[in-house]
Amino acid sequence: MWDLATKQQIGIPLTGHTGAVYGLATATLDGRPVAVSASNDKSARVWDLTTGRQIGSPFTAHAAIVRGVTTTTLHGRPAAVTGGFDGTVRVWDLATGEQLGEPFTGHAHMATDVATAELDGRTVVVSNGSLGEMRVSDLATGEQLGEPFTTHEDSVSTLATTTLHGRPVAVTGGHYDGTVRVWDLATRQLIGKPWVGHERGVDGLAFTTFRGRPVAVTAGADRTVRLWNFTTGEQLHVFTGHADFVWSVDLTVLDGRPVAVTGSSDGTVRVWDLQFGLEAAESAVGHRRQVRAVTTAVVDGQPVVVTGSDDHSVRLWDLTSGQPFGQPLMGHNGPVRALATTVVDDRTVAVTGSDDCTVRIWDLAASKQLGAPLTGHTAAVRSVATTSAHGQPLAVTAGTDKTVRVWNVATGEQIGAPGVSHRRWVRAVDTAVIDGTPVSVAGSFHGALRIRELATNRQTSIPSPRRHDPPVRQLATTVVGGQPVALTTSENWNWEKDVPVRLWEVTTGRHLGELPAVNVQVLTAASVYGHPVAVTASGPTVEVWDLTTRRQIGPRLHLPDAVTAVAVDEAGHIVVGFRSGLAVFGVE
Repeated sequence: MWDLATKQQIGIPLTGHTGAVYGLATATLDGRPVAVSASNDKSARVWDLTTGRQIGSPFTAHAAIVRGVTTTTLHGRPAAVTGGFDGTVRVWDLATGEQLGEPFTGHAHMATDVATAELDGRTVVVSNGSLGEMRVSDLATGEQLGEPFTTHEDSVSTLATTTLHGRPVAVTGGHYDGTVRVWDLATRQLIGKPWVGHERGVDGLAFTTFRGRPVAVTAGADRTVRLWNFTTGEQLHVFTGHADFVWSVDLTVLDGRPVAVTGSSDGTVRVWDLQFGLEAAESAVGHRRQVRAVTTAVVDGQPVVVTGSDDHSVRLWDLTSGQPFGQPLMGHNGPVRALATTVVDDRTVAVTGSDDCTVRIWDLAASKQLGAPLTGHTAAVRSVATTSAHGQPLAVTAGTDKTVRVWNVATGEQIGAPGVSHRRWVRAVDTAVIDGTPVSVAGSFHGALRIRELATNRQTSIPSPRRHDPPVRQLATTVVGGQPVALTTSENWNWEKDVPVRLWEVTTGRHLGELPAVNVQVLTAASVYGHPVAVTASGPTVEVWDLTTRRQIGPRLHLPDAVTAVAVDEAGHIVVGFRSGLAVFGVE
């Protein structure tokens, strides 16, 4: 227990569990504040928070790990509901420690999360199973109400219930897709579109009302805490600072201010001022949300920076002065996470990819969209690269629908069939030239790298680099010593071991070695004054590398917040996006 005002621990730790504790809930029992904990030791325990002592014996009927726990009342008595990896949901009398009724069965493998709600005048238990399966059961009888329904294509990592416009709803966070979804419990239908923003699993959910409007706070494996308009699903603010997965979040009031409290694998508990997040969203200049993509271009002879953001806009900035250039480019209905530029008929254009599943082409001098959106992707577009082949400007796009697509930027036509060899969503794509043949190089969440000829979008016979153990996070290509080279970063799922940047020879798939940079979240590469360099970012720190010697160039660059996007041009300008701001450095 911790005092939020002083940040000091209250009393001594509550000990007794012999395995990791993953679930916590609180209640009042006979006028005393108590906590109920769920553990990998297959038990749940009740604790008197005043004395720090365990109340009664552990609840031990589960035959496997217990992860889900919530508290409620049944027949006027305080009760706990637990979900276990044995596939059962069980209800317990907090005062006596007795199991009430028979376990709820039906989940084929495991029940990972449980929550309660009021539906049609009765209290129900909402439980989540493997592969996104959701069940609703009567708390008093255990009777399953209606058929189970699927909430996410893969597994769900968190579940909570609340009300929206007077209707009981369940809110789920995806383990793989990183989306938040709101479900009408009466109809079992999705309300609105999935909320997109988290780059990885959503592991914590909490709700409150602020200034008369309902808001939600989410915690994710991407180390961020995010604030949302619960009614519209609009992301209002991103809080960064945790150095590892954020597993849990709850809301309270501290010194009269609404705050979120989060717990992370970095070993810290942090407190976030929600009022600051809302005020920042309302008063921000330029981009109102996180900058997700950055590149450079020359428009009417003027060097500019082009940025894409979670606020759905694309914006241009004078590279020298930092002032806005032209008008914001509006049209996407989701965060703009992918961006590249090219030239069409002597006009500089940008190609953008968004979570709204579309690819759009923009005339940067005229500040307008060219033609209709390019459609075909059935999920978020997360990476865009541009090149030219046989005199035609081409764009390569990749996304969470597991496909890689090639487009003629001048005509908007898709070239060849979608590349569908990836088993998981495609995180990054770039282009290269092998023996005069333009190709794309794509890396996926499954860990595979695939090389395709751009003229047909067919996979080549060139050996792909060996499969990564962790998923590919970032990918960039350049030329080193006359040979096309791909640089890749991976997810770090084992924080006891650093993950390096790997170099691969595109022509042969041979592993060339590693850069000393570790645990990199953002990566790009380019030729600066004819010399191959890479720029990497980890948290708020940016490093520049000579790819010929694999040594660092100059000192580390420190930003005021975690870096979200990086670009470097041939003149040595390094543009860094962090939160909603930009910074420019130069390589001499």
